[in-house]
Amino acid sequence: MKSMFSVALVLLTSGIALGQSQPQSAVATPESSVARPTMKSLTVSGKVSHDGRALVTDIDTEWAITNPEALKGREATLVTVKCFVDSERNQLRILSVKTSQPEFRYASRSGDSAFRR
Repeated sequence: MKSMFSVALVLLTSGIALGQSQPQSAVATPESSVARPTMKSLTVSGKVSHDGRALVTDIDTEWAITNPEALKGREATLVTVKCFVDSERNQLRILSVKTSQPEFRYASRSGDSAFRR
């Protein structure tokens, strides 16, 4: 019982000493005082420009693309992209792309050859 108590006491005091030996600075460093834009992940739908360097959303907002190679081959098409948004610079960094296809409606007629026996 005494040995267990002494081991617990040693661990407790060493933990307290370790916590005191690493003081946290209350003064802001130059690196932390630099304002950085907040990046938010978002899903956006829109049409890719003809050169592939911009995305025009359905509310006619144009966003510059920081990595246009992600949209290569999808120029002038409707897409849905998952991206990081930098609203201060009006830029998007594409993470993933899905081509939006128009919704098709299928209709059948009972007189078609597929329904004849």
